[in-house]
Amino acid sequence: MTLEQAYLIAQILASIAVVVSLVFVGLQLRHNSEQMRIAASTGYYEIYRDHMVGVTSTEFTNLFIKGFEGAELLDLCERTQLYAFFAVMTRGYQILHYQFRKKVFDKELWENTQNHLADFLLSKAYQKFWQTRRHHFNPSFQAFVDDLIANRPAHELFRATPPKPKSPPNKSSG
Repeated sequence: MTLEQAYLIAQILASIAVVVSLVFVGLQLRHNSEQMRIAASTGYYEIYRDHMVGVTSTEFTNLFIKGFEGAELLDLCERTQLYAFFAVMTRGYQILHYQFRKKVFDKELWENTQNHLADFLLSKAYQKFWQTRRHHFNPSFQAFVDDLIANRPAHELFRATPPKPKSPPNKSSG
């Protein structure tokens, strides 16, 4: 074997090694992307869990429902408590919105997240919070929330006051 032939074989082996290493890097990138998506999903669960922990207290649940009825019903302490809760939750939604835009957060989970946020938007206290605090959030998230407010149909999340009992049917004798 001549020196030239050995050189060509070495070049071919080096080229194969480069291709193999590029395939390995591609697989690692794919794996890392999947791990980022899983971490984003966990972030969604943590936000939801934090929301649920708050409403396990009867006192906070009553405050939350009172906020659905109207922000003007809240005293300063109640409004401050509820607005702090809304701020933390909304910041979490903003992070998930950013992750979705960067294609880190799963589309199907993002649809669920939008529904959850849209339910918050039904609260009169949350609407007031958003009017007075929207400037705390980045412009793309502001536009997203404003679009949800403008285009999501309102629905009844739960009754803040129990329905009135039905009257018994009138029995007339004949």
